[in-house]
Amino acid sequence: MEIFMPRLAPQLAQESLPQALIGAAEEEMPVKNMRFTAGSVSGLELPKSDVSGCLFERCDLREADLRKSTFIDAVFRDCDLSGCRFDDGYFRRAAFIGCRMTGVRLDGCGLNNVLLEDCLLSYAHLGRTKAERVIARGCRMAESVCSEAGFKSCAFEDCDLSRSDFTHAGLRGMDLTSCNISGAYFTLNELRGTVFTPEQAVMLIRTLGIVVKD
Repeated sequence: MEIFMPRLAPQLAQESLPQALIGAAEEEMPVKNMRFTAGSVSGLELPKSDVSGCLFERCDLREADLRKSTFIDAVFRDCDLSGCRFDDGYFRRAAFIGCRMTGVRLDGCGLNNVLLEDCLLSYAHLGRTKAERVIARGCRMAESVCSEAGFKSCAFEDCDLSRSDFTHAGLRGMDLTSCNISGAYFTLNELRGTVFTPEQAVMLIRTLGIVVKD
């Protein structure tokens, strides 16, 4: 599956991450076409931020409050977003590459053409998230919460989904054969057309509490 990747300008202005985001929040101005390297906004409250065309490299956004923010054409590379709150936000043409995102909160977010590659997403929250054309590749998502999320034209490739909660999540038509789904929870009527290996199917039957007798 192919998705539209972020579109960054050939030349980005190098800026201080806290200075740019704090200043933009105070003046209610968008942040556009900037490159941030090794900056930190850990723990800061920056809700409703408007970010487009920006590159974040090795930045520290741990526990930052970015609820209801918009990120368009944004790339996060080798960043720490552990515990960051993006609830009810929106991402379009965004990429997260090699990021630490333990416990990140994306509840109620809209995700459109988003790549998650080689990221640590254990204990992530994606409840009620509406995802369209999203690829998670090589991500560790153990014990993540994706209940009531909707996945349309999405793909999980070589991901660890063990003990994750997918109850009432729309997974119809997805191929999970390359993923570890050990101990994950699903809702049966949301799995029509979902592709599993025979071994995964047996595991799924046990998880659903179905008893098969010889």
